[in-house]
Amino acid sequence: MKSWKRWTIFCVVLAFGPQQLLAEERHRYGVSQTGQQAKPEMVTDAELALWGIVDGCLNSRLVHYFYVLNSHAAVLELAGGKKVLMRFHGDCQGVEQYGFVHTAQNDKFCADSHSIRVLQTGDRCKVESLEPYP
Repeated sequence: MKSWKRWTIFCVVLAFGPQQLLAEERHRYGVSQTGQQAKPEMVTDAELALWGIVDGCLNSRLVHYFYVLNSHAAVLELAGGKKVLMRFHGDCQGVEQYGFVHTAQNDKFCADSHSIRVLQTGDRCKVESLEPYP
């Protein structure tokens, strides 16, 4: 009888565990189950400057590494260990599978005026915002 209970608990955890983890990840990255982004909290200019974001622009020389969270956002890891969340306007198709490249002008990469290019497809996705990422 005890082995039957163990298998039942195992099956329930197996069936519902991944959905809970996925929901936690969506919440953590500000994306709802429908794919819509949560509204970012208001951050002062002084707080943004601590992450290297000035007037909506980031010095591209600070970017050490990046990784794509989903088709709506990527995280830029800065040389000092801080991270910046880069949100895309709408759904950036293919960015999760192929990654992206970006071009900075005068060592600046700016929200609302720059875009990224998806590798393999060449599609462009406009950058909506650059925000501090915990």
